[in-house]
Amino acid sequence: KPLSSTFAVDFSAYYIGEWRFFHNPTAIYLSGDYIAGDVIIEPKPQTFMYTPSFLVFFSPFMALDYQAALNAFDFIQVLSMFALAFFIYKIAKGKDLFLGVIAALVILVLPFSSYYWGYALGNAHVIQTTLIVAALYFGFAHKPLVSAFMLMLASFDPRVTLLSIPILLYYNRANLRKFVAGAAGFIVAFNVPFFFYNDIGFTFLQKRLKGDIIVAMYAYDWLPLIAVATITVVEALTFYSIRKGVSFSKKKTSNPV
Repeated sequence: KPLSSTFAVDFSAYYIGEWRFFHNPTAIYLSGDYIAGDVIIEPKPQTFMYTPSFLVFFSPFMALDYQAALNAFDFIQVLSMFALAFFIYKIAKGKDLFLGVIAALVILVLPFSSYYWGYALGNAHVIQTTLIVAALYFGFAHKPLVSAFMLMLASFDPRVTLLSIPILLYYNRANLRKFVAGAAGFIVAFNVPFFFYNDIGFTFLQKRLKGDIIVAMYAYDWLPLIAVATITVVEALTFYSIRKGVSFSKKKTSNPV
C-alpha cells in the first residue's frame, strides 16, 4: 500500500509539537494517540522530543499545511549542506591538506546514507550538523557572540552540545568570557520563559531527559556528533604537527607553520 502524502516522518513530531504549543501547550511532549483538537497527520504523528527553544524557530512553518511545511523544511536542509561545506572549508583552510580532505570526506561523504535518511524523514539532525559546525567556525573566526548564538540554535538536542564544549572553548579562547556569557544568555533567553508558560520547560525535563532521548540513537543522530568529533581530531593533529614540525601530506617539513 502506498504511503500517504502526509506520511508521519520525523518531521511530524515537530509539526504536532508546534501545533500543540499554539492550541494545547500542556500536551506538547505527550506521546500516543491523537488528542482532541490535534491536526491530523496520517497515520499518526511521532512524539516531539526537543528543547522548548526549537518551538520558537519552527513556528514560521505553521503558516503552511503539513505537506508544504515538510517540503520547505527539506529544501532548507538541502541548502544547509552547502553552508556546511563552506564552514568545513574555512576551518580546514591553511591546515594540512591531507587533514582537510579527510575532514571533508568523513563529515560530508562517508555518512551519505545518514544524510539521505535524515532528509527522507525530515529529521532536523541534518540542519543541526550545519548549525554546530557554524558555531565552531564563528568561534574560529573570532566572532564569539555569533558562535554562541549558533550554539544555542544547535542545542535543541543537547547531546551534541556536550561533546562540542571542549572544541568550542578552544576556538573561542581569545574571547572566552564573551562566548560563555553569550551562550548562557541565549540559552536562558530562549528556554527559561517556557518554564513559566504552562510548565513546558518542566515537562521537557520530566518526559524527555528521563526517557528515550538518552538512549535512542539512529544513524542521522550521529551526524552532528561525527562532525564535532572529526573537527576536534583535526585540530588535535594540527596542534601536534605544528609542535613536532611534521606534515601529514609530506614526509617532513623543516619550517613548521
